[in-house]
Amino acid sequence: MGVIIEESGLQFGEYYENQVFQIEASEQYTKSLRQNGIKTCEFILRKGKKLYFFEAKQSCPRQIMKDIPDKDEKKKQYDEFIEEIVLKMRHSLSLYGNILLKRHPQDNVPEKLANPDLSDSLIYLVLVINPQEGEWEPEPELQDDLRLHLKDEMRIWGIESLFVITPQQARKKQFII
Repeated sequence: MGVIIEESGLQFGEYYENQVFQIEASEQYTKSLRQNGIKTCEFILRKGKKLYFFEAKQSCPRQIMKDIPDKDEKKKQYDEFIEEIVLKMRHSLSLYGNILLKRHPQDNVPEKLANPDLSDSLIYLVLVINPQEGEWEPEPELQDDLRLHLKDEMRIWGIESLFVITPQQARKKQFII
């Protein structure tokens, strides 16, 4: 064991080094892609036959209800949030796929993630939201909206599912400590 990833007030881990590719901190991303508007999720985790793409956030705008003040501004914030998460997942899938194809170097990518047989792996996209104030439960619409916007990628990659979870749910699944 040994890898703990601190993100958005959470400690993900503790994982074996050969289970985790910290794509957001990787040279493949930071040296030439980040400054060109490419976005990535925090990290990729391989647990048995499951491959997880993780993104963590400290806040999440609510979906817009009718008859609320500042409706247009809140809708814009929600739409921007959805777009940001969608881009991070899309770009992460593309970058990881291109690393597997050796279009980008495989430097610092653990063997389990650089040369895997993913033919029978289950792939999941996971968004963990850790709000700073009080208890929070994700609205089903948030997960539905993300799935809708990523439906093509989910089909192409054969992605099992996309989840929006709380820190409590992440702890229960042993993603965080």
